Amino acid sequence: MKSILFIVAIFSCLQASTQSDSINLNEVVITATKTERSLISVPMPVSIIKAKIISMSGSSRLQDILSEQNGLSIVPQINGFGNGLQLQGLNPDYTMILIDGEPLIGRLTGNLELNRITVANIKRIEIVKGPSSSLYGSEALGGVINIITHSPEVSKLNLGLKYASNNTLDASLQTNLIKNDLSISVFGNHFRTAGFDLSPNIYGQTVSPYYNSTLQLKLKKDFRERHIFSLSGKSYFETQENEYQVVNGLDSIRVFGHAYVKDFSLNPQYKLKLANHTFINTSVYGSFYETNTQLFKNDSREVYYTDSFQQLFIRPEIQASCYFQDFQKWTAGIGSAFESVKTSRYADSEQRNQQTNFVYIQHEWTIKNRFEIVSGIRYDLNTIYGSQWSPKFAAQWSVGKRWKLKSSFGTGFKAPDFRYLYLNFKNAAAGYFVFGTNELKYQIEKLKNNGEIQQLFYDVNLIGKLDPEKSMAINAGFQFYYNANGHVDVNFFRNDLEGLIESQPIALTIDQKTIYSYSNIKRAFTQGLEFSVIHKLNFGLHIEMSSQILFAMDKEILDQINQGQVFGRDPISKETYRIKKSDYFGLYNRSRHTESLKLFYENKKHHWDASIRLIYKGKFGISNTAGSVQGNIRPASDINGNSILDQYDQFVDGYILCNVSISKNLLDKFRIQLGADNLFNYIDSDHIPSLFGRNLYLNVNYKLYKK
Repeated sequence: MKSILFIVAIFSCLQASTQSDSINLNEVVITATKTERSLISVPMPVSIIKAKIISMSGSSRLQDILSEQNGLSIVPQINGFGNGLQLQGLNPDYTMILIDGEPLIGRLTGNLELNRITVANIKRIEIVKGPSSSLYGSEALGGVINIITHSPEVSKLNLGLKYASNNTLDASLQTNLIKNDLSISVFGNHFRTAGFDLSPNIYGQTVSPYYNSTLQLKLKKDFRERHIFSLSGKSYFETQENEYQVVNGLDSIRVFGHAYVKDFSLNPQYKLKLANHTFINTSVYGSFYETNTQLFKNDSREVYYTDSFQQLFIRPEIQASCYFQDFQKWTAGIGSAFESVKTSRYADSEQRNQQTNFVYIQHEWTIKNRFEIVSGIRYDLNTIYGSQWSPKFAAQWSVGKRWKLKSSFGTGFKAPDFRYLYLNFKNAAAGYFVFGTNELKYQIEKLKNNGEIQQLFYDVNLIGKLDPEKSMAINAGFQFYYNANGHVDVNFFRNDLEGLIESQPIALTIDQKTIYSYSNIKRAFTQGLEFSVIHKLNFGLHIEMSSQILFAMDKEILDQINQGQVFGRDPISKETYRIKKSDYFGLYNRSRHTESLKLFYENKKHHWDASIRLIYKGKFGISNTAGSVQGNIRPASDINGNSILDQYDQFVDGYILCNVSISKNLLDKFRIQLGADNLFNYIDSDHIPSLFGRNLYLNVNYKLYKK
């Protein structure tokens, strides 16, 4: 609350200032409705990250830029290594990530590895908060992030080269060719890093060296502005060079080997323009994702660990949009999504298939230029989990020229995917096992009979059949345009979840490997308040301030606390005490407070710009994820043995990251940038192993040709 009052005070000062450089109110977004709408007319909470802000920030990977946005948090994966994206306190599984409107696949543990996406060819990123299942289906329960890459608009050739700490190199090339009605764009990127080491006393590195390459092709042919054919394709290759120490109980093993990642996608589209602003778009999107890992023992050269994963996704879809009247627009779509997964992580390694047929309709209505109403509904029919309806309703009321009141309501669902049921994943390299619900009892009994179980954390008989997760969410707030140069956004959100699936620590083996499975938390919620101010001053200063207060609770735990059934035990004195409602902090990996202050300055006269971004993340707790890659044990927060997060537990302290950059444009062709991420070198190797410390970089861009 103090932070919000601080922001309000600064906002009051800004309001009193004089400005001349106005904010563009006519920016167009497409993700919220699958149609083009001006940003200020969208009744759902939507935000945009433009290419200019990405460039001034000096970011090179998607994770870098998203971690600075209000309401988004980067959280570690189940083993404590790698990262996922949390939106409004919801797990990374519930946010659909799109590239040019098509879904990114490859969720090995529910998270998408954001570092595999370069930002060098991104035109803008659109973020839609709240359920979007009515348009996008299952994975959009919490929201949608759409990464829109540059389309060939002018002929040009751009080169970019970035060198950073840890011998990190990021090189990009993009060329566009426009001739008559044909446009072609080719983009290539190569990234490599030597990794880093936070524990020099342990053999190997915390993050091993890896390199990857991205190639993207976009082609568009416009036949008399009526028939538009487009084709986009993307390929991605990554190689990881692993060499580290695996802690295995009292033993430790040194291993080496490689891991490979491949990702391909192809998306042909045909768009037909008819009279009365009617558009019919036909597309077929196909994507293939594959990983392979093989590790060998250093001493004997014997195979120590192997892992493979293959996923195929194909989705044909037809979408039509039509204005029957100037103030009403209808959009409808029909399609079918086929998905198959084959992995060594399942007990029988057989290919699993599922198909989802879907149809949706949406109505957009503008009433007297003051009311904007969007309503829609989608029907999904899955071959495994049956059918699901996903409705939504959103409205905006413009009160005069300055105020816009908006609210949206929607429901979403997420069907359990194959890994929740069939996973049989023994990651000896990271020191943990994960069993799907169909495998758990058999595997636990087998380990018991072999005398390998040291402690049971959870009654396996309580792990039963998983149900689809469902949500009902509301977002309500306002935008206040206090003048042409700035506005305030306030949004209250609440997501009520039924059957939320969480990873559940089940047992610990005698060699200190944690065994996980999955269970439905019957009822949970996330709720909070988001507040932001965007302001531009007449001398080229752009200011963004934002704050989020988040409460994420398990409702059943709250009921048990209210009934006096939850206790804690002091690990030293062994004293037992009753947990009160005020003691309960909530779900793991959620900070109560996150804040940011970002300043972007541009001097057009002397052709230079600079940025300072301060990102604060409040204290949070970590669940029992005893990952042990590279010998690092990630300690759990729960120290009083009640399996919930309360005030008596050991929290990860809140911290502030400071990122800075300064750039100079020369001869209208060169751009040179110096920067530092995590300027004050914050490190917490035990709890945040992905944060390696200060990152210094030099970035050079050269525009060879533009016409």
